[in-house]
Amino acid sequence: MAPSKGSARRFVIGLGTLGAAVVLGFVAFTANQGRLPGTPVSTVRAAFDDVGQLQPGSEVRENGITVGQVSAIALVNGTPLVTMELHDGAPVYRDGYAGIWDQSALAQKFVELRPGTSASGPLGDAVLPVAQTESTHDVVQLLDVFDQPTRDALSTALRALGGGLAGYGPGLHEFVATAPGDLADVSTISTTLVSRQTDLPGFLRTADRISDRFTGREQQIGELLAQTDATLRGLDVDGGQPLGLTLDKLPATLVTARGALHDADQPLADLAAATDDLRSGAHSLGRATPDVRGVFREAPEPLGKVSGVAHDAKPAVDDLSDTLSDAEPFTPKLADALTSAAEPLKVLAPYAADLGTFGYDLSNLIIDHDGWEHRLRIMAGSPTAVSVLGNQIKDANNPYPTPGQAVRDRDATGGLIPGK
Repeated sequence: MAPSKGSARRFVIGLGTLGAAVVLGFVAFTANQGRLPGTPVSTVRAAFDDVGQLQPGSEVRENGITVGQVSAIALVNGTPLVTMELHDGAPVYRDGYAGIWDQSALAQKFVELRPGTSASGPLGDAVLPVAQTESTHDVVQLLDVFDQPTRDALSTALRALGGGLAGYGPGLHEFVATAPGDLADVSTISTTLVSRQTDLPGFLRTADRISDRFTGREQQIGELLAQTDATLRGLDVDGGQPLGLTLDKLPATLVTARGALHDADQPLADLAAATDDLRSGAHSLGRATPDVRGVFREAPEPLGKVSGVAHDAKPAVDDLSDTLSDAEPFTPKLADALTSAAEPLKVLAPYAADLGTFGYDLSNLIIDHDGWEHRLRIMAGSPTAVSVLGNQIKDANNPYPTPGQAVRDRDATGGLIPGK
């Protein structure tokens, strides 16, 4: 009897479902191994002195991030050889590094791989030598370095610790309950510390230098912590209510302070300019200080004579006071006279040089004499020539010169320049 179409359809659907389950299972298995189907894989081999509890399937990490897994561990010529498969075909170079590190306190291991630099060339099928790998260190090996008395003391300490924890069951239970979250935080911190962006050795060196700075200052640090504790206790007074009120008012206070600081910009700028001016003045005062010191050093002797000079000058000063008192009524009249003389003086101002020449000639007329006998000779000649005391005025063709012109017409001897 031939199968019906419904039976054939159900068979095809079941077969397809089974195939999909197989594919999903394969994908899940490969994803659990740290990679997806079809992704490129590169193989790296490294030699170690001791692999400890490392097993095939253990993780291979780079800066805490899983990049592959251990595919095989073999003993070659007495040396453990670890074969690793890296996801995405991550390259490894000849100066790379591999170390077997602890994944947990339960002796689980993983391989920490550093690919190296491209300048050294790709590793290829070569093996990372033992000189470029770090073997595992188990707790058992650590205990082997202790002698028997030390082991006995450590055993006693562990028993005492267990007995001490026995009385803190609730607290220990609470710690165990919160441990997963705490361990997750520790894992995040550890991942950050071993990332490429974190320079953990540099941080530890800096911390070591800081701790050296604190050496010998333990008492001051203790006092500082005591003062900090007292300050915090003071802030916690009344349940922290005053501190809360202060913090509530702090935003408005900061806004006001910012406005006040903004308003202070211009006064501060003026203060800066005034400070610059004051700096130059102070500099000049500093340069003048030696002169001022000299004045103070030489001044006592002249100042000592001032009292005698003042005593001798007192009668003259008294007479001068009387004179000034007598001249006081005359002063307004003198001022009026000077004011009235302003206009005539303006008219005579252009003739100042001519008036000076007239005065000079008049003085010659008065002082020219022969012993006690003064002589003045006036000769009439041409209408344009007159001789005064031997100084002849020649060709005075311009009897009314412009102001100052007569002075310019005189020659070096006092006469007029010919032809003028």
